Amino acid sequence: MEMIVVVIVLAVLASMAIPRLSGTRFREYELKVEQTADLMVMFAHRLSTSTKATGLQYDAPNRELFLLTLHKDSESGESYWMDDPLSTPVAFPIWMEEDAVTILTDGDFADTSQWPLTTMPGENRPIIEISIEWEDHASLIMLASHAMAPSIWIDGDGTEPLTPIDLDAAGQSREEW
Repeated sequence: MEMIVVVIVLAVLASMAIPRLSGTRFREYELKVEQTADLMVMFAHRLSTSTKATGLQYDAPNRELFLLTLHKDSESGESYWMDDPLSTPVAFPIWMEEDAVTILTDGDFADTSQWPLTTMPGENRPIIEISIEWEDHASLIMLASHAMAPSIWIDGDGTEPLTPIDLDAAGQSREEW
């Protein structure tokens, strides 16, 4: 009789714990999507305020996404990439596949395994998209070429980015905003 009670208690505890554990992974997935979006905000900010080249790099074996800045040694004149001191790399959990993160520029795959995706201040920036996939979940973080903050879609839910319009061409140059 005591054994039956113990088995029932363990079954009840397991039925409460298992859904909680699976929900934890989805919350961690959502957190990594938000951290990636924050990193892209810093990327856009660096391009608008810095005089140095800025880069994004995904290290697949270590599952880390970095924001980098290009520095030049004043003595030797050599240039080298360094982690941005004001942004933390996004470390993806080990339960996500190495190829779970994909970086696209203007819709084309960008291989950042050897060199970071680089943009220079004052130059036109491409549309940058970072896709993050895990099991049956897919997220897209898109930084439009004119935007300072990315648009985020998680499992198809999100908002379209605002697009700039030419008020003169639209015939609205004399209208109040």
